[in-house]
Amino acid sequence: MPEHRIGPDDNYFALGGDSITALRLIAEARTAGVPLSLEQLFLHPTIGELAAAMADIEDPRAAVPAEGASATGAASTGVFAELDPALVPEGVEAAYPLADLQLGILYHVELSDDSRLYRDLTSVRVTSDWDEAALRGALDALCGRHEILRTSFDLAEFDEPMQLVHRVATVPLEVEEAFGVLDEREQEVRLRAWWDRESATAFDLDAPPLLRAHVVRWSADTFQLSLSVHHVLLDGWSFARFATELLVEYDSRLGSGGGALERMPQIRYRDFVAAEQRLRESREARAFWRDLLAGAEPLSVPEADRGDGDDGDDRGQDPATLLLLPAELTAGARRVADELGVPVKSVYLAAHLWALGTWRGVTDVVSGLCGNGRPETEGADLLLGLFLNVLPVRIGIADGTWADLVRAVFDAERQHLPFRAYPLARIQRDFGRPPFAVMFNYTDFHASDALHGLRHVTVDGWRYEDRTNFPVLVEVNRLQDGEGVELSVRVDPHETSPAGGARVAELFVEALTALTGDVKRPVPKPS
Repeated sequence: MPEHRIGPDDNYFALGGDSITALRLIAEARTAGVPLSLEQLFLHPTIGELAAAMADIEDPRAAVPAEGASATGAASTGVFAELDPALVPEGVEAAYPLADLQLGILYHVELSDDSRLYRDLTSVRVTSDWDEAALRGALDALCGRHEILRTSFDLAEFDEPMQLVHRVATVPLEVEEAFGVLDEREQEVRLRAWWDRESATAFDLDAPPLLRAHVVRWSADTFQLSLSVHHVLLDGWSFARFATELLVEYDSRLGSGGGALERMPQIRYRDFVAAEQRLRESREARAFWRDLLAGAEPLSVPEADRGDGDDGDDRGQDPATLLLLPAELTAGARRVADELGVPVKSVYLAAHLWALGTWRGVTDVVSGLCGNGRPETEGADLLLGLFLNVLPVRIGIADGTWADLVRAVFDAERQHLPFRAYPLARIQRDFGRPPFAVMFNYTDFHASDALHGLRHVTVDGWRYEDRTNFPVLVEVNRLQDGEGVELSVRVDPHETSPAGGARVAELFVEALTALTGDVKRPVPKPS
């Protein structure tokens, strides 16, 4: 939270809070004996409202989960079946099942002949002294710090697919010198060549780490750091945090320092998997999602915008619409969020749902929504792993104002919270088919803000690339360099034409323009 006096009526979201910063707030509140949860914070986003909501709790300490507990208040101990020690390879210190999303990712990768599917790449320009030993040392330190980076996957030897945590893993680092390549266009060609080679090189699931690093030195004090990771390991926040920690550790080693990173918490990724396994059997969660989708009709791609299999340009990139949203629109979205007391994500999601309904000409709109399922315990924001779930959000575009629509969207998000870890695969199984063809994701990887105060390293020009199996993926991203908000609409060309993606982007901007222009205006009915 900003460093100023916060009053009882100040709204958490208006102060810039989100689901990630909430984790630390909740952990510190529980340490002080206040049984705060994510659901309570989202339902009562001021101190005054929270105090009133908690006034009836007789013993706050009884509601505080024990150290090492998961998001549902239960640690992983006793959840996983005992393994035959003879099956556990030498050098492995832990083994536990996969999360449902991990299984889904590996399933889609196995079915696809696209080597880029669920391969995440990031790259940043670094200005600093060059010290290869320091960078290799930083990579080794992070592998020791985060067990997910030392994890491999065994899909055959056990009764169910397992992830194996190895004691040691070393990240491959390739270093190139290109001191004569000064033109930015030539540098882009050089970088793209590596990205294409890297994307075509599969990871061995049996051999950790499922992560590689690459450096191109442009000059004595400037280099391009690129990282490639299998999405089965890390979500976007975790990938941004890993890149940030790597540069923080490198900066520390350049100064002959150490210990620059925060102490790791006791919880582990396996606690998240354990919580998910418990929720799989929840009749209440199953009933919630079944009722939410009752009578819903999944939105298919309009006939005019169906794909023909054209895979884009020669680089094989997803046919995509990318645009930097005008500053007046992003400022307007922030203003509307503050006025209504909701996260800015809800404003963008409302614009997306109207755009999707208008694209299909329907008022009953179902979209996938990518969300965070990290445990509500101390240090959860420091963990690396795949903590995502994609869940259906359903909204009726009824008579009312834009403000009514934004509030309805936020209310829908809040209703999801107790059941947010229930796996999409099980929702889809109960529904009988995929409940949506379009996914929305809002990202604000503010973990990278920690790079602003480094002594020996400066960075600029962050870039990121990934690919999923959704026919249409709409993303609103706060850029890591702080230079605005980007709208990305990417399509699977076998399912959706590039023109269809461009139409979705056009409708999104139309909705955001109307919404931020006058939030009290009536919402046009999709037609």
